[in-house]
Amino acid sequence: MGMEVRPLPEVEPSTPAPKGSTLEVGQAPSASVSAGDRLLTVLGGWRARLALMSVWGVLLFVAFQPGLLSSDSLDMLAQGRAGRYSDWHSPFFSFLLGKSFALTGSTWPVLAIQLLGLALGPVLLLGRVAGRRGLGALALLVVYCVLPSTWAVGVTLWKDVFNAVTLLGAVVLLTRGRPGWAFVCLVAATLTRHNAIVASVLLLPMVVARVPALMKERLRPVIASGILLGILALAPGFVERVVGAQKAWVGGAVLVFDVVGIYVREPSAMEGSPLVARWHWTPEQVRQLYQPRSVSPILWGDPAGGAISTAEVLAAKDVLTREWLRVVRAHPSAYLRHRWASYVANLGLARFTDNYLNDTGSYHRDIDPNDLGLKLRKHTAVHRSLAAMREAGPDVFVRGASWLALTLALAVVGWRRRALDGGLMFCVAASGACYALAYLPVSVSAEYRFYYWTAISAFAASALWLSRPPWAAHGHLR
Repeated sequence: MGMEVRPLPEVEPSTPAPKGSTLEVGQAPSASVSAGDRLLTVLGGWRARLALMSVWGVLLFVAFQPGLLSSDSLDMLAQGRAGRYSDWHSPFFSFLLGKSFALTGSTWPVLAIQLLGLALGPVLLLGRVAGRRGLGALALLVVYCVLPSTWAVGVTLWKDVFNAVTLLGAVVLLTRGRPGWAFVCLVAATLTRHNAIVASVLLLPMVVARVPALMKERLRPVIASGILLGILALAPGFVERVVGAQKAWVGGAVLVFDVVGIYVREPSAMEGSPLVARWHWTPEQVRQLYQPRSVSPILWGDPAGGAISTAEVLAAKDVLTREWLRVVRAHPSAYLRHRWASYVANLGLARFTDNYLNDTGSYHRDIDPNDLGLKLRKHTAVHRSLAAMREAGPDVFVRGASWLALTLALAVVGWRRRALDGGLMFCVAASGACYALAYLPVSVSAEYRFYYWTAISAFAASALWLSRPPWAAHGHLR
Protein backbone atom coordinates (compact mmCIF):
# COMPACT_ATOMS: atom_id res chain seq x y z
CA MET A 1 0.00 0.00 0.00
CA GLY A 2 3.03 2.26 -0.13
CA MET A 3 3.23 2.46 3.63
CA GLU A 4 6.35 1.29 5.44
CA VAL A 5 5.30 -0.76 8.46
CA ARG A 6 7.66 -0.70 11.42
CA PRO A 7 7.45 -2.76 14.60
CA LEU A 8 6.10 -0.85 17.56
CA PRO A 9 7.57 -1.11 21.05
CA GLU A 10 5.79 -2.99 23.79
CA VAL A 11 3.71 -0.66 25.94
CA GLU A 12 3.30 -1.23 29.63
CA PRO A 13 -0.32 -0.77 30.63
CA SER A 14 0.74 1.16 33.69
CA THR A 15 2.58 3.87 31.72
CA PRO A 16 1.76 7.14 33.51
CA ALA A 17 0.11 9.96 31.64
CA PRO A 18 2.33 13.00 30.91
CA LYS A 19 2.14 15.88 33.30
CA GLY A 20 -0.35 18.55 32.48
CA SER A 21 -3.09 20.64 33.95
CA THR A 22 -4.84 17.55 35.37
CA LEU A 23 -3.84 15.27 38.22
CA GLU A 24 -1.56 12.33 37.46
CA VAL A 25 -2.65 8.79 38.29
CA GLY A 26 -2.37 8.18 42.01
CA GLN A 27 -1.73 11.84 42.88
CA ALA A 28 -3.77 13.12 45.81
CA PRO A 29 -5.69 16.34 45.22
CA SER A 30 -4.23 19.39 46.89
CA ALA A 31 -6.01 22.39 48.31
CA SER A 32 -4.89 24.46 45.33
CA VAL A 33 -6.73 22.26 42.85
CA SER A 34 -9.97 23.91 41.78
CA ALA A 35 -13.33 22.19 41.61
CA GLY A 36 -13.20 22.51 37.82
CA ASP A 37 -9.89 20.69 37.68
CA ARG A 38 -11.23 17.94 39.89
CA LEU A 39 -14.30 17.57 37.68
CA LEU A 40 -12.06 17.47 34.62
CA THR A 41 -9.97 14.75 36.27
CA VAL A 42 -13.04 12.65 37.07
CA LEU A 43 -14.88 13.01 33.77
CA GLY A 44 -11.74 12.75 31.68
CA GLY A 45 -10.46 9.64 33.44
CA TRP A 46 -10.78 6.04 32.37
CA ARG A 47 -13.01 5.16 35.32
CA ALA A 48 -15.79 7.42 34.03
CA ARG A 49 -15.57 5.77 30.61
CA LEU A 50 -15.60 2.29 32.13
CA ALA A 51 -18.61 3.15 34.29
CA LEU A 52 -20.52 4.59 31.32
CA MET A 53 -19.94 1.57 29.12
CA SER A 54 -20.64 -0.90 31.91
CA VAL A 55 -24.03 0.67 32.59
CA TRP A 56 -24.72 0.80 28.85
CA GLY A 57 -23.95 -2.90 28.39
CA VAL A 58 -26.00 -3.99 31.40
CA LEU A 59 -29.04 -1.95 30.34
CA LEU A 60 -28.94 -3.39 26.83
CA PHE A 61 -28.62 -6.92 28.17
CA VAL A 62 -31.54 -6.46 30.56
CA ALA A 63 -33.73 -4.90 27.87
CA PHE A 64 -33.03 -7.28 25.00
CA GLN A 65 -31.96 -10.64 26.38
CA PRO A 66 -31.85 -13.38 25.11
CA GLY A 67 -31.02 -11.31 22.02
CA LEU A 68 -33.14 -10.43 19.00
CA LEU A 69 -33.39 -13.21 16.42
CA SER A 70 -34.50 -12.95 12.81
CA SER A 71 -35.45 -15.92 10.63
CA ASP A 72 -31.79 -16.19 9.60
CA SER A 73 -30.74 -16.28 13.27
CA LEU A 74 -33.27 -19.00 14.07
CA ASP A 75 -32.15 -21.00 11.05
CA MET A 76 -28.54 -20.88 12.28
CA LEU A 77 -29.68 -21.82 15.78
CA ALA A 78 -31.55 -24.81 14.37
CA GLN A 79 -28.47 -25.94 12.47
CA GLY A 80 -26.31 -25.58 15.57
CA ARG A 81 -28.73 -27.56 17.72
CA ALA A 82 -29.03 -30.37 15.16
CA GLY A 83 -25.35 -30.40 14.25
CA ARG A 84 -26.26 -30.35 10.55
CA TYR A 85 -24.85 -27.30 8.79
CA SER A 86 -25.23 -25.53 5.47
CA ASP A 87 -22.68 -23.31 3.79
CA TRP A 88 -25.44 -20.72 3.21
CA HIS A 89 -24.83 -19.61 6.80
CA SER A 90 -21.71 -19.68 8.95
CA PRO A 91 -21.23 -23.13 10.55
CA PHE A 92 -18.98 -21.46 13.12
CA PHE A 93 -21.62 -19.00 14.31
CA SER A 94 -24.34 -21.65 14.06
CA PHE A 95 -22.22 -23.87 16.32
CA LEU A 96 -21.89 -21.07 18.89
CA LEU A 97 -25.64 -20.48 18.93
CA GLY A 98 -26.34 -24.21 19.20
CA LYS A 99 -23.91 -24.75 22.07
CA SER A 100 -25.24 -21.70 23.89
CA PHE A 101 -28.74 -23.13 23.73
CA ALA A 102 -27.56 -26.61 24.74
CA LEU A 103 -25.82 -25.25 27.85
CA THR A 104 -28.38 -22.69 29.00
CA GLY A 105 -31.61 -23.35 27.11
CA SER A 106 -31.28 -19.88 25.67
CA THR A 107 -29.11 -17.67 23.47
CA TRP A 108 -28.24 -15.03 26.07
CA PRO A 109 -24.55 -16.10 26.34
CA VAL A 110 -23.96 -15.02 22.72
CA LEU A 111 -25.70 -11.70 23.41
CA ALA A 112 -23.50 -11.27 26.50
CA ILE A 113 -20.34 -11.86 24.43
CA GLN A 114 -21.45 -9.33 21.81
CA LEU A 115 -22.29 -6.64 24.35
CA LEU A 116 -19.12 -7.28 26.37
CA GLY A 117 -17.00 -6.76 23.27
CA LEU A 118 -18.93 -3.70 22.14
CA ALA A 119 -18.80 -2.13 25.62
CA LEU A 120 -15.19 -2.81 26.63
CA GLY A 121 -13.54 -2.54 23.21
CA PRO A 122 -13.73 1.27 22.90
CA VAL A 123 -12.75 1.72 26.56
CA LEU A 124 -9.59 -0.32 26.05
CA LEU A 125 -8.74 1.50 22.82
CA LEU A 126 -8.94 4.85 24.59
CA GLY A 127 -6.65 3.61 27.35
CA ARG A 128 -5.75 6.06 30.12
CA VAL A 129 -6.02 9.24 28.08
CA ALA A 130 -6.98 12.07 30.44
CA GLY A 131 -7.56 15.80 30.61
CA ARG A 132 -9.23 17.50 27.70
CA ARG A 133 -8.51 14.50 25.49
CA GLY A 134 -10.25 12.45 28.14
CA LEU A 135 -13.33 14.66 27.86
CA GLY A 136 -13.24 14.16 24.09
CA ALA A 137 -13.02 10.42 24.67
CA LEU A 138 -16.03 10.52 26.99
CA ALA A 139 -17.98 12.55 24.42
CA LEU A 140 -17.13 9.97 21.74
CA LEU A 141 -18.46 7.17 23.94
CA VAL A 142 -21.64 9.11 24.69
CA VAL A 143 -22.30 9.36 20.95
CA TYR A 144 -21.46 5.66 20.62
CA CYS A 145 -23.99 4.82 23.33
CA VAL A 146 -26.77 7.11 22.17
CA LEU A 147 -26.84 6.34 18.44
CA PRO A 148 -29.21 3.43 17.74
CA SER A 149 -27.11 2.56 14.70
CA THR A 150 -24.64 1.08 17.20
CA TRP A 151 -26.72 -0.67 19.85
CA ALA A 152 -29.98 -1.43 18.03
CA VAL A 153 -28.06 -3.74 15.70
CA GLY A 154 -25.64 -4.93 18.38
CA VAL A 155 -28.43 -6.62 20.35
CA THR A 156 -29.40 -8.83 17.38
CA LEU A 157 -27.80 -12.26 17.06
CA TRP A 158 -26.51 -11.83 13.53
CA LYS A 159 -23.22 -12.93 12.04
CA ASP A 160 -22.72 -9.29 10.96
CA VAL A 161 -22.61 -8.27 14.63
CA PHE A 162 -20.41 -11.11 15.86
CA ASN A 163 -18.07 -10.46 12.94
CA ALA A 164 -17.72 -6.81 13.97
CA VAL A 165 -17.10 -7.77 17.61
CA THR A 166 -14.27 -10.14 16.67
CA LEU A 167 -12.68 -7.53 14.39
CA LEU A 168 -12.90 -4.96 17.18
CA GLY A 169 -11.26 -7.50 19.47
CA ALA A 170 -8.43 -7.87 16.97
CA VAL A 171 -7.84 -4.11 17.00
CA VAL A 172 -7.79 -4.03 20.81
CA LEU A 173 -5.31 -6.91 20.95
CA LEU A 174 -3.07 -5.15 18.42
CA THR A 175 -2.88 -2.11 20.71
CA ARG A 176 -1.92 -4.46 23.55
CA GLY A 177 0.92 -6.07 21.61
CA ARG A 178 -0.82 -9.45 21.21
CA PRO A 179 -0.53 -10.16 17.45
CA GLY A 180 -1.12 -13.91 17.79
CA TRP A 181 -4.45 -13.52 19.52
CA ALA A 182 -5.34 -10.67 17.17
CA PHE A 183 -4.90 -13.04 14.24
CA VAL A 184 -7.11 -15.60 15.97
CA CYS A 185 -9.81 -12.92 16.08
CA LEU A 186 -9.33 -12.25 12.36
CA VAL A 187 -9.80 -15.96 11.65
CA ALA A 188 -12.94 -15.99 13.81
CA ALA A 189 -14.27 -12.96 11.91
CA THR A 190 -13.68 -14.66 8.56
CA LEU A 191 -15.34 -17.85 9.78
CA THR A 192 -18.34 -15.83 10.96
CA ARG A 193 -18.82 -13.96 7.69
CA HIS A 194 -16.73 -15.01 4.71
CA ASN A 195 -16.49 -11.56 3.13
CA ALA A 196 -14.86 -10.35 6.36
CA ILE A 197 -11.59 -11.43 4.77
CA VAL A 198 -11.70 -8.05 3.00
CA ALA A 199 -11.71 -6.30 6.37
CA SER A 200 -9.12 -8.67 7.83
CA VAL A 201 -6.62 -8.16 5.01
CA LEU A 202 -6.24 -4.48 5.94
CA LEU A 203 -5.33 -5.45 9.51
CA LEU A 204 -2.80 -8.15 8.58
CA PRO A 205 0.12 -5.68 8.16
CA MET A 206 -0.42 -4.59 11.78
CA VAL A 207 -0.30 -8.21 12.95
CA VAL A 208 2.99 -8.81 11.13
CA ALA A 209 4.46 -5.49 12.30
CA ARG A 210 4.06 -6.53 15.93
CA VAL A 211 6.20 -9.63 15.56
CA PRO A 212 9.80 -8.30 15.79
CA ALA A 213 11.31 -11.48 14.33
CA LEU A 214 9.37 -10.95 11.10
CA MET A 215 10.65 -7.42 10.62
CA LYS A 216 14.38 -8.18 10.57
CA GLU A 217 14.50 -8.88 6.82
CA ARG A 218 12.56 -7.30 3.98
CA LEU A 219 11.09 -10.52 2.61
CA ARG A 220 9.89 -11.90 5.90
CA PRO A 221 6.88 -9.57 6.29
CA VAL A 222 5.79 -10.31 2.73
CA ILE A 223 6.07 -14.07 3.16
CA ALA A 224 4.37 -13.98 6.56
CA SER A 225 1.51 -11.84 5.20
CA GLY A 226 1.03 -14.27 2.32
CA ILE A 227 0.86 -17.25 4.68
CA LEU A 228 -1.60 -15.53 7.02
CA LEU A 229 -3.76 -14.46 4.09
CA GLY A 230 -3.79 -18.02 2.83
CA ILE A 231 -4.97 -19.24 6.24
CA LEU A 232 -7.80 -16.69 6.24
CA ALA A 233 -8.85 -17.67 2.72
CA LEU A 234 -8.82 -21.42 3.37
CA ALA A 235 -10.26 -21.48 6.89
CA PRO A 236 -13.99 -21.21 5.99
CA GLY A 237 -13.85 -24.01 3.43
CA PHE A 238 -11.81 -26.18 5.77
CA VAL A 239 -14.34 -25.80 8.59
CA GLU A 240 -17.23 -26.52 6.21
CA ARG A 241 -15.58 -29.75 5.09
CA VAL A 242 -14.82 -30.80 8.67
CA VAL A 243 -18.45 -30.39 9.77
CA GLY A 244 -19.82 -31.81 6.52
CA ALA A 245 -21.76 -28.66 5.64
CA GLN A 246 -24.39 -29.16 2.95
CA LYS A 247 -23.65 -27.24 -0.24
CA ALA A 248 -26.17 -24.48 -0.89
CA TRP A 249 -24.01 -22.26 -3.15
CA VAL A 250 -24.51 -18.74 -1.82
CA GLY A 251 -22.71 -17.38 -4.88
CA GLY A 252 -25.58 -18.59 -7.01
CA ALA A 253 -27.78 -15.87 -5.53
CA VAL A 254 -25.33 -13.25 -6.84
CA LEU A 255 -25.20 -14.78 -10.33
CA VAL A 256 -28.95 -15.19 -10.80
CA PHE A 257 -29.49 -11.65 -9.47
CA ASP A 258 -27.00 -10.29 -11.99
CA VAL A 259 -28.44 -12.28 -14.91
CA VAL A 260 -32.00 -11.10 -14.22
CA GLY A 261 -30.75 -7.52 -13.78
CA ILE A 262 -29.14 -7.69 -17.22
CA TYR A 263 -32.23 -9.26 -18.80
CA VAL A 264 -34.33 -6.34 -17.54
CA ARG A 265 -31.95 -3.77 -19.04
CA GLU A 266 -31.22 -5.73 -22.23
CA PRO A 267 -34.26 -7.87 -23.12
CA SER A 268 -32.45 -9.16 -26.21
CA ALA A 269 -30.13 -11.09 -23.87
CA MET A 270 -33.03 -13.44 -23.12
CA GLU A 271 -33.01 -14.78 -26.67
CA GLY A 272 -31.65 -18.31 -26.64
CA SER A 273 -31.05 -18.22 -22.89
CA PRO A 274 -30.92 -21.70 -21.32
CA LEU A 275 -32.23 -20.23 -18.06
CA VAL A 276 -35.31 -18.79 -19.75
CA ALA A 277 -35.99 -22.19 -21.30
CA ARG A 278 -35.26 -24.02 -18.06
CA TRP A 279 -37.47 -21.87 -15.81
CA HIS A 280 -40.03 -20.82 -18.45
CA TRP A 281 -39.54 -17.13 -17.81
CA THR A 282 -41.39 -14.54 -19.84
CA PRO A 283 -40.19 -10.93 -20.25
CA GLU A 284 -43.08 -9.77 -18.07
CA GLN A 285 -42.15 -12.22 -15.29
CA VAL A 286 -38.52 -11.12 -15.38
CA ARG A 287 -39.55 -7.48 -14.98
CA GLN A 288 -41.77 -8.39 -12.03
CA LEU A 289 -39.06 -10.51 -10.38
CA TYR A 290 -36.36 -7.84 -10.46
CA GLN A 291 -35.85 -5.34 -7.66
CA PRO A 292 -32.46 -3.59 -7.43
CA ARG A 293 -32.64 -3.70 -3.64
CA SER A 294 -33.19 -7.44 -3.20
CA VAL A 295 -32.87 -10.90 -4.75
CA SER A 296 -35.74 -12.09 -2.53
CA PRO A 297 -38.50 -11.93 -5.20
CA ILE A 298 -36.41 -14.22 -7.41
CA LEU A 299 -35.50 -16.83 -4.79
CA TRP A 300 -38.34 -16.59 -2.27
CA GLY A 301 -41.18 -15.05 -4.25
CA ASP A 302 -44.28 -16.53 -5.84
CA PRO A 303 -43.47 -19.61 -7.98
CA ALA A 304 -46.47 -18.79 -10.16
CA GLY A 305 -44.75 -15.52 -11.01
CA GLY A 306 -41.51 -17.22 -12.02
CA ALA A 307 -39.70 -17.34 -8.66
CA ILE A 308 -37.25 -20.19 -8.21
CA SER A 309 -35.74 -21.90 -5.18
CA THR A 310 -32.16 -22.04 -3.97
CA ALA A 311 -32.23 -25.77 -4.72
CA GLU A 312 -33.06 -25.01 -8.36
CA VAL A 313 -30.20 -22.52 -8.51
CA LEU A 314 -27.79 -25.13 -7.15
CA ALA A 315 -29.05 -27.72 -9.65
CA ALA A 316 -28.39 -25.26 -12.49
CA LYS A 317 -24.91 -24.30 -11.26
CA ASP A 318 -23.01 -25.03 -14.47
CA VAL A 319 -25.70 -23.60 -16.75
CA LEU A 320 -26.07 -20.47 -14.62
CA THR A 321 -22.32 -19.88 -14.48
CA ARG A 322 -21.99 -20.11 -18.27
CA GLU A 323 -24.99 -17.85 -18.79
CA TRP A 324 -23.61 -15.26 -16.35
CA LEU A 325 -20.30 -15.18 -18.22
CA ARG A 326 -22.12 -14.85 -21.54
CA VAL A 327 -24.40 -11.97 -20.63
CA VAL A 328 -21.73 -10.04 -18.70
CA ARG A 329 -19.36 -10.23 -21.66
CA ALA A 330 -22.07 -9.38 -24.16
CA HIS A 331 -23.65 -6.56 -22.15
CA PRO A 332 -21.04 -5.05 -19.80
CA SER A 333 -22.85 -1.70 -19.65
CA ALA A 334 -26.09 -3.34 -18.49
CA TYR A 335 -24.15 -5.33 -15.90
CA LEU A 336 -22.47 -2.22 -14.50
CA ARG A 337 -25.76 -0.29 -14.40
CA HIS A 338 -27.41 -3.17 -12.55
CA ARG A 339 -24.52 -3.46 -10.09
CA TRP A 340 -24.51 0.29 -9.41
CA ALA A 341 -28.28 0.36 -8.84
CA SER A 342 -27.97 -2.54 -6.41
CA TYR A 343 -25.08 -0.91 -4.57
CA VAL A 344 -26.88 2.44 -4.30
CA ALA A 345 -29.77 0.56 -2.69
CA ASN A 346 -27.34 -1.34 -0.48
CA LEU A 347 -25.86 1.95 0.72
CA GLY A 348 -29.31 3.19 1.67
CA LEU A 349 -29.38 5.93 -0.95
CA ALA A 350 -32.33 4.72 -3.03
CA ARG A 351 -35.77 6.23 -2.56
CA PHE A 352 -37.67 3.55 -0.68
CA THR A 353 -41.00 3.76 1.08
CA ASP A 354 -39.02 2.54 4.06
CA ASN A 355 -35.30 3.05 4.57
CA TYR A 356 -34.26 -0.49 3.72
CA LEU A 357 -35.54 -3.88 2.64
CA ASN A 358 -39.35 -4.21 2.45
CA ASP A 359 -41.13 -2.96 5.57
CA THR A 360 -38.75 -4.24 8.23
CA GLY A 361 -37.04 -0.89 8.54
CA SER A 362 -33.41 -0.40 9.39
CA TYR A 363 -33.41 -2.59 12.49
CA HIS A 364 -34.75 -5.95 13.51
CA ARG A 365 -37.05 -5.29 16.44
CA ASP A 366 -38.16 -8.63 17.85
CA ILE A 367 -37.63 -12.38 18.13
CA ASP A 368 -39.31 -14.10 15.21
CA PRO A 369 -41.91 -16.79 16.03
CA ASN A 370 -40.29 -19.98 17.31
CA ASP A 371 -41.14 -23.11 19.28
CA LEU A 372 -38.13 -22.82 21.61
CA GLY A 373 -39.72 -20.48 24.14
CA LEU A 374 -37.46 -17.58 23.17
CA LYS A 375 -39.40 -14.38 23.81
CA LEU A 376 -38.61 -10.72 24.28
CA ARG A 377 -39.82 -8.97 27.43
CA LYS A 378 -41.24 -5.80 25.89
CA HIS A 379 -43.20 -4.62 28.91
CA THR A 380 -40.23 -3.44 30.98
CA ALA A 381 -39.55 0.27 31.35
CA VAL A 382 -35.97 -0.06 30.14
CA HIS A 383 -37.06 -1.86 26.96
CA ARG A 384 -39.80 0.66 26.21
CA SER A 385 -37.39 3.56 26.73
CA LEU A 386 -34.72 2.09 24.46
CA ALA A 387 -37.30 1.16 21.83
CA ALA A 388 -38.54 4.76 21.80
CA MET A 389 -34.95 6.00 21.45
CA ARG A 390 -34.40 3.59 18.57
CA GLU A 391 -37.44 4.83 16.66
CA ALA A 392 -36.43 8.47 17.20
CA GLY A 393 -32.86 7.92 15.98
CA PRO A 394 -31.58 10.01 13.04
CA ASP A 395 -32.22 8.30 9.73
CA VAL A 396 -28.88 9.38 8.28
CA PHE A 397 -26.97 7.10 10.65
CA VAL A 398 -28.69 3.94 9.44
CA ARG A 399 -27.40 4.30 5.92
CA GLY A 400 -24.21 2.55 4.90
CA ALA A 401 -23.19 5.54 2.80
CA SER A 402 -22.78 7.74 5.89
CA TRP A 403 -20.37 5.36 7.57
CA LEU A 404 -18.48 4.69 4.35
CA ALA A 405 -17.88 8.43 3.93
CA LEU A 406 -16.76 8.74 7.56
CA THR A 407 -14.31 5.83 7.38
CA LEU A 408 -12.83 7.19 4.17
CA ALA A 409 -12.25 10.55 5.88
CA LEU A 410 -10.72 8.87 8.92
CA ALA A 411 -8.47 6.79 6.65
CA VAL A 412 -7.08 10.02 5.19
CA VAL A 413 -6.40 11.34 8.69
CA GLY A 414 -4.86 8.03 9.70
CA TRP A 415 -2.57 8.02 6.69
CA ARG A 416 -1.30 11.51 7.53
CA ARG A 417 -0.50 10.49 11.13
CA ARG A 418 0.90 7.03 10.33
CA ALA A 419 4.32 8.05 11.63
CA LEU A 420 2.75 8.52 15.07
CA ASP A 421 1.02 5.16 15.47
CA GLY A 422 2.66 2.99 12.84
CA GLY A 423 -0.40 3.17 10.59
CA LEU A 424 -2.88 1.46 12.93
CA MET A 425 -5.57 4.14 12.69
CA PHE A 426 -5.29 4.13 8.91
CA CYS A 427 -5.58 0.35 8.71
CA VAL A 428 -8.64 0.25 10.98
CA ALA A 429 -10.49 2.96 9.04
CA ALA A 430 -9.44 1.47 5.70
CA SER A 431 -10.66 -1.93 6.91
CA GLY A 432 -14.14 -0.54 7.50
CA ALA A 433 -14.16 1.38 4.21
CA CYS A 434 -12.97 -1.55 2.09
CA TYR A 435 -15.46 -3.85 3.79
CA ALA A 436 -18.22 -1.47 2.64
CA LEU A 437 -16.82 -1.02 -0.87
CA ALA A 438 -16.56 -4.78 -1.35
CA TYR A 439 -20.36 -5.01 -1.51
CA LEU A 440 -20.35 -3.28 -4.91
CA PRO A 441 -19.80 -6.50 -6.92
CA VAL A 442 -21.70 -8.89 -4.63
CA SER A 443 -24.61 -7.14 -2.93
CA VAL A 444 -27.98 -8.88 -3.32
CA SER A 445 -29.91 -7.13 -0.55
CA ALA A 446 -30.18 -3.68 1.02
CA GLU A 447 -29.83 -3.78 4.80
CA TYR A 448 -27.93 -1.54 7.18
CA ARG A 449 -26.56 -4.49 9.17
CA PHE A 450 -24.14 -5.25 6.34
CA TYR A 451 -22.29 -2.06 7.29
CA TYR A 452 -22.06 -2.75 10.99
CA TRP A 453 -18.28 -3.27 10.99
CA THR A 454 -17.91 -0.08 8.94
CA ALA A 455 -19.76 1.84 11.67
CA ILE A 456 -17.83 0.19 14.51
CA SER A 457 -14.51 0.73 12.72
CA ALA A 458 -15.31 4.46 12.51
CA PHE A 459 -15.57 4.62 16.30
CA ALA A 460 -12.47 2.44 16.73
CA ALA A 461 -10.43 4.67 14.42
CA SER A 462 -11.72 7.77 16.21
CA ALA A 463 -10.71 6.27 19.55
CA LEU A 464 -7.20 5.61 18.22
CA TRP A 465 -7.05 9.20 17.00
CA LEU A 466 -7.93 10.53 20.46
CA SER A 467 -5.66 8.20 22.40
CA ARG A 468 -2.13 9.46 21.90
CA PRO A 469 0.16 6.43 21.74
CA PRO A 470 2.09 6.18 25.04
CA TRP A 471 5.36 5.58 23.22
CA ALA A 472 5.01 9.00 21.53
CA ALA A 473 5.28 10.70 24.88
CA HIS A 474 8.54 8.96 25.66
CA GLY A 475 10.46 9.56 22.46
CA HIS A 476 9.90 6.15 20.91
CA LEU A 477 8.74 7.38 17.53
CA ARG A 478 10.44 5.74 14.63
